[in-house]
Amino acid sequence: MNASATRREAVRQLVATGRFHTQGEIVEALAARGIVATQATVSRDLAALGALRGSRRGGVAYLLPDDVLGANGSLEPASMDRLRRLLGDLPLIIDAAPPLLVLRTSPGAAHVIASAMDLTFLPGVVGTVAGDDTIFVACRGTAALDDLRGRLEALRSTALPLADATEGDPA
Repeated sequence: MNASATRREAVRQLVATGRFHTQGEIVEALAARGIVATQATVSRDLAALGALRGSRRGGVAYLLPDDVLGANGSLEPASMDRLRRLLGDLPLIIDAAPPLLVLRTSPGAAHVIASAMDLTFLPGVVGTVAGDDTIFVACRGTAALDDLRGRLEALRSTALPLADATEGDPA
C-alpha cells in the first residue's frame, strides 16, 4: 500500500471509532501513529471516504457512510440503500474477468454506480474504475469476486424502483 492509501486507511479507522470531532484531532491522532498529514490533506481524505459530520452519542463527530442510517431510518447504511436503488433502476449486465468484475450499464450511469460502490465499502473490493457505461471492479481474488457478484445480484433483486421508494416521502 502506498503512503496515501496507508494514511487514508488510518483516517478511516480513526473516524470509525466515533471519537473525532475536528480535523485537527485527526491530524494529531495520525501523528501519534507516525503519519504526518496536514489538515488540508485530512480534509481531502475525509471527502474521499465520504465522511461527514453528524450526531453520535450525543455529540458531533465525523461519521463514515456506513454510520449513516438508510431510508426511513433503517439500520442499513444509507450508502447500501443508495446502491440498491441504483441497481434496481439502471440496467446492469454483470460479467467477470478475474480478478475484475465487469459491470455494463446505461451510457452516463457507470460513474454513479461506481461511486455508490466505493462509498459502500463492500468487502473484497479494492476499487472501481468507471467509464461511460462500463465499470471495472478490482476484487481481492476469485472468492471475493464471486461474493461481490452474488451481493450485487441480491441487491438488484431486492430493490424498489425509485417511484415506489419515494411514495409517501414529502421531500
